[in-house]
Amino acid sequence: MPEVPEFEKALLEAEEKLSISLEGICEITVHRDLDEKTMEMVRSIDNEKFREELRYSREELDERSISKGFFCIIAHLDGNPVGFDFGYQNEDENIFFSDDTATLIEGKGVGSVLFALEIIHSFHEGYKETKLSTEEMDDQGRPLMHIWGRMGFRVVAKESDGNIEMRLKLNPKIVQGIYEKYIKPGD
Repeated sequence: MPEVPEFEKALLEAEEKLSISLEGICEITVHRDLDEKTMEMVRSIDNEKFREELRYSREELDERSISKGFFCIIAHLDGNPVGFDFGYQNEDENIFFSDDTATLIEGKGVGSVLFALEIIHSFHEGYKETKLSTEEMDDQGRPLMHIWGRMGFRVVAKESDGNIEMRLKLNPKIVQGIYEKYIKPGD
C-alpha cells in the first residue's frame, strides 16, 4: 500500500520544488486563522486574481476563518506572498471543503503544489473526501473543470448558476499519486 508522506515532509519538499521552479527562495507558511497581516496577504492576491463577483470581502474571510478545521497555506517568494490556498470542514464532518486557491505566478506549479499540500493535510486530518465548487471555464478561458479532473476530482453536481461541485475521495493511493505528481522531488 502506498505511504503518504507526513505533511511536514511534503511541505519542505514543496518549498524546495517551488524554490527551483521560481528561481528564488520559497517559503510556505501554515495558518489556522487569519490575523490582520495574513488576511491582507490573502485579500491582496484574491483582489488581483479574481473578478469582482468572485472576490471575498473581509467579513466573508472572517466568517470562513472561524470555520471548524480552517487551514490556510501561503507561498512566499523572496519574502513576498505569491499564492494561497484555504479550506475548512464541510457541513459533513468527513469532507474538507477546498474554498479558494489563487496565485500571482501562473504556469510554475504554485497553485498545484499548494493544492496538493492541502490534499495531504486533509488526508492526515482524517477527512474522507475533498470537495470544491468551480466554474467550467474561468474568465481567462481556462478549463477549470478539466484542471480539477486531472487531479482526480469527479463532478457530482452542476448547479443552475453555472457552479460545478466536484469531489475527490481521499485514500492512500490517490493522495500518494497527487504527492508524486505535484510535490515529490525528481530523482
